[in-house]
Amino acid sequence: MSDLERLVELQEIDSALDHSAYRRSHLPERIHHRELAAATTAARAALTRNLERRAALDSEYSALEAHGRELDTKIARLEGQMRNVVVTREAEAIQREIGLLRSERDADDERGLLVLEENEQLAAEAAALQEQIDAASIAEADAAAALAVADATLDREVAELADRRTATAADVPSALLAEYDTRRPAFAGVAVARLQGTRCTGCHLDLSRVEIEALRAVPGDVLPECPQCARILVR
Repeated sequence: MSDLERLVELQEIDSALDHSAYRRSHLPERIHHRELAAATTAARAALTRNLERRAALDSEYSALEAHGRELDTKIARLEGQMRNVVVTREAEAIQREIGLLRSERDADDERGLLVLEENEQLAAEAAALQEQIDAASIAEADAAAALAVADATLDREVAELADRRTATAADVPSALLAEYDTRRPAFAGVAVARLQGTRCTGCHLDLSRVEIEALRAVPGDVLPECPQCARILVR
């Protein structure tokens, strides 16, 4: 086998390794696991927001209760004053103040009912979210196990390819191997292509008769290149 043929074999192995890396990142098991993990994360974030909102509502309700007690105390004090007032104008002023305080108390009570209602709704939502998280966590664990199996299968394939690459690269002259490794990044990993008929398998373009004749005339110590894409071209 010629050095260029070995280089073609090495390119096929490297392409297989690149494809394995692509397959690893696009495994159905990985995508499924990622989706489940994202759903679990979203549910946990929603539960955190729920708990934070409920804590804020609890604080608000406690503040409303404390304010209500203050208002009740003021109203009771003013009502006590009313019993000792004999001047009509003063009594009317106290009555107006009591009315304002009672309106404020009613507003607090109304707000308190809304807070309790929202808190009750959030409690039900939290329970549903927790059930969702528990189920998603189990599904995520199962998906992780399936992904581990798929990754292990790919690991074995990659290990076999790596062994083949080591053996094949050992038979390629070091200068040619270095040239190949240098060129690969510039050609998306494919630095070597075959000439099939008149077509380069690297860029999939047809070469003219003149270009093909020029390739045939390339000296043995010069790497033949595709005139279209500049990949190493093996006839």
